[in-house]
Amino acid sequence: MSRLRITILLLLATALIARADERTQQAVDRYAAANGMACAAAGVAIYDIEADTLIAGNIPRQAITTASTMKTIISIAALELLGGDFRFNTEVYIDGSVQGDTLHGNLRVVGAGDPTLGSRHIKGQPDFIKEITAALKEKNIRCISGDIITDLSLYPTPAYSIHWDVGDLAWDYGTGVHPLNWADNVANVAFRVDKWGRFSNFRFIPDVPGVEIINQMRFSTGVSDVDYGLEYGTPGIVLMGPAKPGSYNLRCANPAPAALFADSLRHSLTRAGVRILRQEVEANRGTRLITHQSPELTDIVSSLLDRSDNMFAHALLRAIAVRDPAWQGRNLDPTGVAAVKKVLKKYNIDTSALFMRDGSGLARINRTSPLLLAQTLARVAAKQYNGKTLVQLMPEAGKRVGTLLPATALSKQIHLKSGSMSDVQCFVGYYPADKPRYTFALLANNYTCSRAELKNHMDRLLIAIFGK
Repeated sequence: MSRLRITILLLLATALIARADERTQQAVDRYAAANGMACAAAGVAIYDIEADTLIAGNIPRQAITTASTMKTIISIAALELLGGDFRFNTEVYIDGSVQGDTLHGNLRVVGAGDPTLGSRHIKGQPDFIKEITAALKEKNIRCISGDIITDLSLYPTPAYSIHWDVGDLAWDYGTGVHPLNWADNVANVAFRVDKWGRFSNFRFIPDVPGVEIINQMRFSTGVSDVDYGLEYGTPGIVLMGPAKPGSYNLRCANPAPAALFADSLRHSLTRAGVRILRQEVEANRGTRLITHQSPELTDIVSSLLDRSDNMFAHALLRAIAVRDPAWQGRNLDPTGVAAVKKVLKKYNIDTSALFMRDGSGLARINRTSPLLLAQTLARVAAKQYNGKTLVQLMPEAGKRVGTLLPATALSKQIHLKSGSMSDVQCFVGYYPADKPRYTFALLANNYTCSRAELKNHMDRLLIAIFGK
């Protein structure tokens, strides 16, 4: 082939690419001008992975509230810093001496920050309580003179980010991250309201020792709109708002998961024939009984991205922080954020637009630019973690978007992470999923149309760009 022909073909290819990019930008412009977007911060970044360049956008460098799309950043940082095969190790010790079938001492469980202990969301993992019970049985221990002690010294309180809204903290999606987490750090609150407006039978299911249920509800013959809050100073869940007659079973945050775990373990051991005398005994470091391992980090990331689990995500930020040499027992979450920024800088990402305060995106103060999100996803697109790429860990678009995209092949060809809170709707992801060529970030704040209409605006944009 002659040099002239090669030159002509290259010029034609360049012209075709330029026209394609122009059509992409036109689609972005239509989206930014759609109904309800006039007052919105409609951030868009469409990024070409192979060319390593932004091909279309709308205010792509402006820092915008991210909601749960921030979970992609903490997931990448955790995979980079901890490794895809990382596991949390929770150790159980026998503190004392064993004589015959009696442990003269305590059984001590050392919290390692594992968010998956007792989780209903992780299938197939070993049952922690059954592991402990089996290990004691193997050692023929039938009596514990002391008690179940939970070691929560891994990192200090508070369990939640100081930047989370106080109104979120008692809800199941706003539960804190503790050194010893248990059963997703949630519990059910049950009670009854009779037809005369009397409230009764308040209880946790299962029982959570040491946590109060404080009733500030009012009787209603019309609608029920029960709200939750945390009681400060004394561990407690405050129930507020109107409640009409009926039986209630409401899921809320558990502010004392270690207490629930210890109580659950006591009940299990008692059923297995192990007596716990709960006597005062001198605490001394003993021998390790078992080490419980969490699922691998790739499985944890896949689960949290699929379900948008705030507790799982923030647990990863704290796992990063406690392993960072810069952490000296204070400023836990800021230490984790600083480590995250170092990861991004390693990939030549400008972090000046990253205002990150927690790992989950639950804090409204979390902001970053569409360009940072799209560029970060692009830089790690080919990277494998424990044999899996990030796009393989992200869920299919499916029905997570509007009503238009699910009717197309893009519902499977696009993998994405969504994020939403009041006045915020975001999507970030890859296309095509089998061999990503593009990343995208759509961050919309302060739109005036309905959320459903906004999602369809976003559907039209993705279909216009990636639809065949």
